[in-house]
Amino acid sequence: MNVFTTDAFLETAAALFFPGRPRALEVLRIDGKLLKVLVVDGRVIERMPFYDFPQPLEAWHGPVREHWYFPRTVQRTTSVSERTPEPPGTQPSPYVDWTQFADEAGFQAHVAAAAQVKSNDTSRQRRRLERDLGPLTFLWHDERPEVFDACVRWKSAQYVATGVGDMFAAPANVELFRRLAALGVVKVASLSAGETLLAVHFGSHTDRRFTWWIPAYDGAYAKYSPGRLLLELLLQQSQAQGDLEFDFLIGDEKYKFMFATHNRVIGPVGAPPVSLLLGSLAKRQAKAVLERYPKAMAMARDLKRRLGR
Repeated sequence: MNVFTTDAFLETAAALFFPGRPRALEVLRIDGKLLKVLVVDGRVIERMPFYDFPQPLEAWHGPVREHWYFPRTVQRTTSVSERTPEPPGTQPSPYVDWTQFADEAGFQAHVAAAAQVKSNDTSRQRRRLERDLGPLTFLWHDERPEVFDACVRWKSAQYVATGVGDMFAAPANVELFRRLAALGVVKVASLSAGETLLAVHFGSHTDRRFTWWIPAYDGAYAKYSPGRLLLELLLQQSQAQGDLEFDFLIGDEKYKFMFATHNRVIGPVGAPPVSLLLGSLAKRQAKAVLERYPKAMAMARDLKRRLGR
C-alpha cells in the first residue's frame, strides 16, 4: 500500500487539518476495490493537502463499508511499454517495479535501452560539482533542522515561480512533513558538495515502497542539475535496500517516464453523485462561454490562482 493508505499519514493529516472533530479510519468497498480512507463527522474525506490517492488494499480482514464513489484511485496498471493515452478525467502515476531487475546493472540497462539518460552526463555533472565545490555527500535521511527548512524554502519559491500557489504558505502543510519525518514515515534526503547544500527531498518510505514526493534544490546551482543527481542517488538507494518499488506519484512529467517501468491510471471509481455531475456540466458550460471572451477568461484564471493560494 502507498503512504496515503497508512494510518500514520491519515491520522497525522486528520490531527492537522480537522483538529477537534470526530474522525475515524474506515475501509470502503467501491466497485470491488477496498480503500482505506479518513472519515470526519461521518463524511468521507476526498481531498487534503498533499493527498494524491489511496491505493486499493490487496487484502483486508476487518470491517468494510459499502460506498458509491471516490474521485481518485488506481483504475488499472500497465507497463510503460504498453501505455496508451490516459482517458479524459484520469492521470498517470508512473513507478519503477524493482522486482523486474536482478541488480543495478539490469536497471541501468533498462534506462539505457531507450537512450533516455546518458550516464556520462551524470558523471560529468558530479565531476564538475566536486571540482567547483568539493566532494559530494548523499544522506538518505538528514536530521538537521536547517536541511528540512531549506527544502520548504526552495519548494515554496518554486511554487510561487510556477504560479500554482505556495502549498507551504500554510503552517499545517509544513507541519505535516515535520511530523511524518519524526515518525520515520518521511525520509529527508540531502545532497551536498563540500559545505554547500544543493538539493533536498521529502519522500515517504513505507511497506518497502519509496515515494518521490517533494523535491527541491537551490536554484543558484541549477547548472549542475542537483535535483536529477539526487533523484538518481535515491533510485540507487531504493533498489539497493530491497524496496519493491519507487513511486513517482501522479504526474506525466517526462523525466518520470525516463526511469519508470509501469504506470498506474488514476481516476474515479463508482458512480459520482448527481451534484458533482451537475457541477461538472456547469463548469464546462461556463468555460465554453469564457473562451469566447479572452479577457474574461484571463480574469477567471487569475481569480482561480489567487483562491488557490
